[in-house]
Amino acid sequence: MTATTTTVEENNTPIVLNGEDLTCEQLYQIGYHHAPVTVCEESKRKVIESRRVIEDILDKDIVKYGINTGFGQFARVTIDSQNLEILQQNLIRSHAAGIGRPLSVERARMLLALRINVLAKGFSGIRLETMMRMVDALNKNCIPFVPEKGTVGASGDLAPLSHVALGMMGEGKMWNPLTEKYEAADQVLAQNGL
Repeated sequence: MTATTTTVEENNTPIVLNGEDLTCEQLYQIGYHHAPVTVCEESKRKVIESRRVIEDILDKDIVKYGINTGFGQFARVTIDSQNLEILQQNLIRSHAAGIGRPLSVERARMLLALRINVLAKGFSGIRLETMMRMVDALNKNCIPFVPEKGTVGASGDLAPLSHVALGMMGEGKMWNPLTEKYEAADQVLAQNGL
């Protein structure tokens, strides 16, 4: 066991995510030893700035792919503002197409931590409160059900990441640390103050 491992386990010091320097050892600690995470202040600032770009696009009614348009062959179809939330929810639902047994909770924890770390770069346009909700869920060990098999697209991660987002939306299943089993995500979030 390395000194870093001992420190994390003994002190329960949060691992600071910034999108740049998460190590394999830290990721292992998050997944298998439930090391808590936090996001650095600079990353929070970047997330807020990138969200302002999205809000500016929406406020000015600028048409931008993936924000207020359809996808793929519907890229030229503009979606009106009252339907944008439904568009985004349906995109997640349509890509949550994995099958099979769930990833182990440990591996799903690492997947969630990796997603938070990427979001901490500040390029996605996510709301800060949404990213921090993911941090809170990880730290409380409320982990979305992510099937082992299946994906959509060339990147190979759309289905697994959609299952993560689906759980955070309160849909699908989520690991409940109170009962140590998968249950309805909305109930798990409510029971754990999320």
